[in-house]
Amino acid sequence: MNRPKVVDLFCGAGGASLGFVKAGYEVVGAIDADEDAIETYEKNLCGRDSVVEEFPGTIAFEEPLRADLSRGYEDEDIDDGLPTVTFNDIRTHFDIEPGEVNVICGCPPCQNFSSLRDTESWPEDKPKDNLLRAFIEFVAEEVPDVVFFENVRNIMTAGEDVPSTYIDWLTRSMKSITRDGDSKQEGGYGYALDVLNAANYGIPQRRHRTIGLFVYGRDNDDVHLPEQTHSEDPDPTSSLQPWVSVNDALGQYDDLKYDLQSGEKQVGIEGYPDDPEHRSRRHHSRTIERMKAIRRHGGSWRDLIDTDDEEYIVDAHDGLEGGAASAYGIMRGDEPAPTLTTRCTTPSSGRFTHPDINRGITFREAALLMTFPRWFELPSKNDAAERVVGNAVPPKLVEQIANTLLAHLRQVTKVEY
Repeated sequence: MNRPKVVDLFCGAGGASLGFVKAGYEVVGAIDADEDAIETYEKNLCGRDSVVEEFPGTIAFEEPLRADLSRGYEDEDIDDGLPTVTFNDIRTHFDIEPGEVNVICGCPPCQNFSSLRDTESWPEDKPKDNLLRAFIEFVAEEVPDVVFFENVRNIMTAGEDVPSTYIDWLTRSMKSITRDGDSKQEGGYGYALDVLNAANYGIPQRRHRTIGLFVYGRDNDDVHLPEQTHSEDPDPTSSLQPWVSVNDALGQYDDLKYDLQSGEKQVGIEGYPDDPEHRSRRHHSRTIERMKAIRRHGGSWRDLIDTDDEEYIVDAHDGLEGGAASAYGIMRGDEPAPTLTTRCTTPSSGRFTHPDINRGITFREAALLMTFPRWFELPSKNDAAERVVGNAVPPKLVEQIANTLLAHLRQVTKVEY
């Protein structure tokens, strides 16, 4: 059976890799610098029976590579001492032949473009695009048939002087990459690039992300993103399905204790299997009282203004005219979740309070809302667990994109996958 081969750069905990495996691809390499993410990837995807038995694709290595992908560009988040690699180094490590890779998948961390930085200017002497430049260099060294790119939505309009400076540079750079022996007219990558809402593809989360598909030797008109499958309010005459809500996503698991309380963990509870990932952060009593007060008046701390419970507004929000509206917000059970961030189990950091219980969502609930399988294991440390989930790409979204890519790959390679 022919399986397209994928190298997953900036692989994180394996959300994108898992999506490709679910679509029948062979992931032949995965690299990241984050130690917790790499350990999570290996534990869940390398040699695990669940992957082999459930999905048509495969992971072709025993462990991902922990390495510095910044290619020498400045990146303060990288641990000192990690090796800096080129794509040739990646080939050597994973025993890949030049030209063997069909797909490079890349989700380079670009928090510098994130809306979370809107209230804090980016220092002028620190370029935002270092990892973006590194990503392009990896692509140019291998020139695969297809490139999948994922990033924050704001990269589409980022630019100090000209909006979209960075994304324009990305598309021009991809268009200029040509294989040895090909003319400029024969080479280069045509692309489809847009901001997609994951909820429109059956993910129980309003997660807006920039998604790019680049296909070698094709015109832009020939490259397409996957068709939307879900809608907030679909026309009954259409084939679209309603958005998947938080309750839809979590309510299907009878073995998940719904009424778990603050600080409780699903271990040693009669009638439920042990699930150490289904644990809630322990909240201060004052925080729990604040949650109760917010529920009495609505779903946001702003609903406390001019009420008897105004005392529960935290000092940092008192008198605040705008911003921070989602802090301590209550997640709606009948809607998709908001975007899960790297603080997605911490109520003070967003609308991450459980729809019905006075606690933040658990790490298991966050992983399920990201469409990771029920068996997916997370780090035992709380901060690491929510970080690898918040940084992930929803596997179900990538699976749909990977299915769309199969048609492009058949056209480029003339191979039936």
